[in-house]
Amino acid sequence: MRPGDLIEFKRGGLVSAVLGGLLKLFERDWDGWGWHVAIAWERTYNGWYILEAIGPGVKTNYYSDATLKARTRSYHWLDKEPTVEAMGQFLQTHIDRAYDVAVYFWTGLAIIIRHYFNRPIPKLLDQRFCCWELAAEFFADMGKPIVSKYDVIIITDILRAIKARPTRIAYGERG
Repeated sequence: MRPGDLIEFKRGGLVSAVLGGLLKLFERDWDGWGWHVAIAWERTYNGWYILEAIGPGVKTNYYSDATLKARTRSYHWLDKEPTVEAMGQFLQTHIDRAYDVAVYFWTGLAIIIRHYFNRPIPKLLDQRFCCWELAAEFFADMGKPIVSKYDVIIITDILRAIKARPTRIAYGERG
């Protein structure tokens, strides 16, 4: 894993079970393994600081190598490691931003409308972030967008776009 890699966390919890179950009805090729995503930020002696959008907002949190090995998969998306300056600027403008709790409603609606009417729904351009929105904005700011910033993003958009093998198969089992 390297700074700027996408980290996919194993799915767990009621919200991910409900919305993940709904998504699985329409996207049968999705393995359903993960739900939460974050960005590998800074390597330490025995773990990583990662940037993630969680309930309290956009934060950097520490995870040990053992935790990451047991609960995550990581992916290279960027062609080269982002510069310290670019990552610092992104962190400065996003840290402590509010979590986007409305995303759960919009995700459910986006799944249904996309698959029944074959149309994306527009994303509200606000300053709150869920983990998927934060990852999408990070990659766009680093010069390699995953999807349009105007569409509601779903985890399958991210995983389909990346189409890369995990950097370490041991970081979570497939299936």
